[in-house]
Amino acid sequence: MTSASAPDEALVLAAIEQVWGSMLYASAEPWPADRPAEFESGLQAQIELRGEWNGRLVLTCDSEVATQIAGAMLGVGPDEGLEQPDVHDAVGEVLNVVGGSVKGALPGTSALGLPGVSEVTAVPSRGESFVVSWGDAPVYVQIVPDAA
Repeated sequence: MTSASAPDEALVLAAIEQVWGSMLYASAEPWPADRPAEFESGLQAQIELRGEWNGRLVLTCDSEVATQIAGAMLGVGPDEGLEQPDVHDAVGEVLNVVGGSVKGALPGTSALGLPGVSEVTAVPSRGESFVVSWGDAPVYVQIVPDAA
């Protein structure tokens, strides 16, 4: 395992931009550093990468953002209701596609785990993540290496 093979913020952001553009018909812009990026409850999706670099990608967003992402992916309008399992599955699948793109850009052979999605009540710290915009809302992205 070498740190040179770790995915960096630029690689993960490029994957998010590509996936959001092609799957969700949305753009992912970096969140302004001087703007608060808070919410009270939401979803967190995680997916593991195994190979020369071992760790996981984590995406954390507000519950409303998760529903909007699911609606965009599933072609469901804002007036149509989505069940919680559908929202979890859609957010997990978006991260799965982002993870696959990142995996393909890493050197050597890597394996991608299955995404897991859970409810959260706190946002990650800005020091351990970067934040992108979903419309006018923040989405936290973390690149978390396994502990050595």
